[in-house]
Amino acid sequence: MSNLAASPSSTILLVDDEPDILRTLQLILKSEGYRIDVTSTGASALEAIKEHPYDVVLLDVGLPDMDGLLVLEKMTGYSPDLPIILLTSFTSLESVIGPLEAQGAFAYLHKPINRLEVKTTIRYALKAHSMAKKIEQTHHSLMESEIRFQAVFQTATDAIVLANHTGHIMAWNRAAELMFGYTADEVLGQPLTIIMPSRYREDHIQWLDRVNKKRETDVIGKKVALHGLRKNGQEFPIALSLNSWTTGSYPSYSGFIKAVQESN
Repeated sequence: MSNLAASPSSTILLVDDEPDILRTLQLILKSEGYRIDVTSTGASALEAIKEHPYDVVLLDVGLPDMDGLLVLEKMTGYSPDLPIILLTSFTSLESVIGPLEAQGAFAYLHKPINRLEVKTTIRYALKAHSMAKKIEQTHHSLMESEIRFQAVFQTATDAIVLANHTGHIMAWNRAAELMFGYTADEVLGQPLTIIMPSRYREDHIQWLDRVNKKRETDVIGKKVALHGLRKNGQEFPIALSLNSWTTGSYPSYSGFIKAVQESN
């Protein structure tokens, strides 16, 4: 089955004041299994798309109450992802109104109506609309995941530091701010060495180079006793749990850090 096949739930709005054109389009589209709504004025068409979630609109350029291009502009304002196909008697509408993408239209169809052209254009418009909805759903899912991650990340009792393969800080939670004395704005993009005593820094740079080249995992997933360095220059003992993950060609790192109470 073609991936351009009609969905039984697809609803199309026809906007034209010519009865013969409307009858022809209704016969063509109903035979394809679409649900059809019909209106003959720009005003009623604008009200219709506010009230109903149409999948495609076929819009006549010449309407009795208002310019079809004005209707197009208002429709795209209400529903930017809605495919709108213009109906026109002009041989080349683009030569009159300019590029379709600049107007917000998906395509245009000539009158008199060509049955095959109508079916094909509608199917491509429905495919485009379906893809746009999937992209929007994916975007919302990613946003929700990001919100959940931030909620856990920022409320964690451990200091959490995320760094890229070059050892520069990508994320820094509130517990890290309290522990080290730096705000996130002060450390984002800075090297991890900013929170290390100077005696650790050379070993850290060499270890990072080995891991990036050979994927060594000698301390990945283990808890290590070290010292951290606060913004005020104070050293303090910490327990570091280091993890890594790979996206693309290079690893990234997450450090979970606890301050350790020094024994007397």
